[in-house]
Amino acid sequence: MARGLAPVLMVQGATSGAGKSLLVTALARYFASRGVRVAPFKAQNMSNHARVAAGGEMGSAQYLQALAAGVRPEVRMNPVLLKPEAETRSQVVVLGRHDPELSRTPWSERKPRLWPVVRESLRALREEYELVLAEGAGSPAEVNLRAGDIVNMAVAREAGAAVLLVADIDRGGAFAHLWGTWSLLAPEERGLVRGFLLNKFRGDAALLAPAPEQLERWTGVPTLGVLPYLRHRLPDEDAPLLGTAGAGAGPRVAVVAYPYASNLDEFWPLAELARVELVREPATLANAELVIMPGSKHVAASARWLESSGMAAALREYAASGRPLLGVCGGLQLLGLEVRDPAGVEGAARGLGLLELETTLDPAKTVRLGRGRFARLEGYWAALGGLEVSGYEIHHGRSRAGGETREAMSGGLAFVRGNVLGVYLHGLFEEPAVQRALFGREAVGLEAEFDRLAEALEEYLEMESIERMALAGGKPVKQTGAVAPPEPPRFPRLVLYLGGARAGKSAAALARARALGGEAVSFIATATAGDAEMAARVADHRAERPQAWETIEEPQDAAGALARARHDVVVLDCLTLLVSNLLLEGGAAAVRAGVEALLAAWRESGKTLLVVSNEVGMGIVPENALAREYRDLLGWANRVVAAAADEVRLVVAGRELLLKP
Repeated sequence: MARGLAPVLMVQGATSGAGKSLLVTALARYFASRGVRVAPFKAQNMSNHARVAAGGEMGSAQYLQALAAGVRPEVRMNPVLLKPEAETRSQVVVLGRHDPELSRTPWSERKPRLWPVVRESLRALREEYELVLAEGAGSPAEVNLRAGDIVNMAVAREAGAAVLLVADIDRGGAFAHLWGTWSLLAPEERGLVRGFLLNKFRGDAALLAPAPEQLERWTGVPTLGVLPYLRHRLPDEDAPLLGTAGAGAGPRVAVVAYPYASNLDEFWPLAELARVELVREPATLANAELVIMPGSKHVAASARWLESSGMAAALREYAASGRPLLGVCGGLQLLGLEVRDPAGVEGAARGLGLLELETTLDPAKTVRLGRGRFARLEGYWAALGGLEVSGYEIHHGRSRAGGETREAMSGGLAFVRGNVLGVYLHGLFEEPAVQRALFGREAVGLEAEFDRLAEALEEYLEMESIERMALAGGKPVKQTGAVAPPEPPRFPRLVLYLGGARAGKSAAALARARALGGEAVSFIATATAGDAEMAARVADHRAERPQAWETIEEPQDAAGALARARHDVVVLDCLTLLVSNLLLEGGAAAVRAGVEALLAAWRESGKTLLVVSNEVGMGIVPENALAREYRDLLGWANRVVAAAADEVRLVVAGRELLLKP
């Protein structure tokens, strides 16, 4: 009997940079380590950082995720790759190959041609694997992009995926991001969101309460964990590991970050082996011991930036000092004399002239794995002489050497002139032999980092719940097309809980206060232990409250107690005894003055006040005048507080009935 399609667990982000790629990488290793044959999938990635895999080029992130899953990377895992060439133009790569026609097609007209490719790639992976881990792009709540969506909720609906929505709490506003993203989804899409995750947290997660509980109450979606800010040594599309050079040991390495710099992820070992940083200012080259010019998606634009920024002059001066300079792929072309573009691929450019190379761009793109052996080299690069290395090529055109520049690797894969070396092969620093030759040691491999990330998931996330939802599977969901955001959640300022004796009104108020304030709640107790029975009741109520809450025992001056309360969420339990105490002390006038003073203090304070009171006007008429006066005054007090309240809830047998609004 044929097996059905594999389930899909999808990670979407409330924003870009929320940590989707890293989380999918960790999930891939987690499930693979448990014997699940798992494949990563991102329908469309926008990045100039790519790898060569089975079928052509694919986004570096999905390549890495496949390695974490222990499976061979292939282009179906990233069927559409957009490689920005300008502010409003990208090269479109479909199933590993550049599609010039689609690259010229307006974005709004691409979906009819791209969605069938995405859909078929996803279906094929689901047929061959036991679980597909899908990654979204940006945020699914970009309502202006819904019509052309092929990467977020379009994929989730197609697969009936269980969606985890992750927010970057380090940037602030995480709960607003999660609520806003969820609320801007169509109703059927909200139903696919099965869990929220908070990422990049620094500090004590206990301080997040009561926000996760509130968010679940508003959306029905639980928060399934809080990941700390995980430091890691994995390749990253945005190369954050290359940001600072102050820490660590080893030589100072500067990677020139010109516009459209590409494949920065290949330099991940340098974060461990050297003091490495991305540089954009000429002065930063002064103390560098090795300078690297990485690949470039648009060599002509990068060449113009080098000249206009002053970096070209600084690089020439650096090279003249005899210190080593390396160019990779587009960086190699920039080191040459000129780049010719007779076919109009991206434009001609003048190079730095540090290698006597002439490069001619070709519309046909070279995308392949490669191997080569370095010739005998001199100076800093002598340690590479004779080494055989492997890597990958992604470039247009070929380069031809002249003058004192010679091939450093046969077949035009590398060129050298003294201390200046250029290579077409990406991945040089990922070779252990190169690491040993240039830095005297090897970087920690990827496998240990994959395992460490998977262990972090087990420690910080509710992985049993995530595993159940991931493997359960789901049915495709039809799109209604309508997005109707729900009313935003109300933050009540005054809530009145009414009910009979032992109905559960105090318990309801305590639970609400805990949800609103966590451990930052003040409790105003109006009861006095006049006899043993009352003392026992006071003790029972005290035991129900968290010990961290502030307790203010005040039988009459509720307004003063509210003003003294340290926290913004306050429970007054109860109005029933407050009215009784005031009546016995000063009569009806004292009751009216005390209740009105309480409301005035509440309005002035800006605090949220939860008031507990008995409903005593529904029974028999009391037999004495004082009891009848008390009943009437409490009825008046309940009515006055209810009129001012945002919510009034009647509690009967532990069940709440909303009376207002």
